Amino acid sequence: MGLVLAILYLYTGKLWLPMLYHFGVDFLNYAVNGGIKAQVWSGTLSDGVSSLVSIVVPVAIAIWIMTGKRKLVIDENIERLLG
Repeated sequence: MGLVLAILYLYTGKLWLPMLYHFGVDFLNYAVNGGIKAQVWSGTLSDGVSSLVSIVVPVAIAIWIMTGKRKLVIDENIERLLG
């Protein structure tokens, strides 16, 4: 998830959007799975599939955002944030 948060921050140049995304993911995770049980690995196939999806989807989003004209926006925001 950190990869998506970093890319979202670099793409928008705003910190509140990654914070809002993080809140939404945590809220949905705990609302659907019922608290701390959401973070416990039970070794089932569904845990493996959900782990794979939670890795592949953010990496695919990050690769997509870092290509094309979107990369130019990220480069401009990096210059603005560092300069």
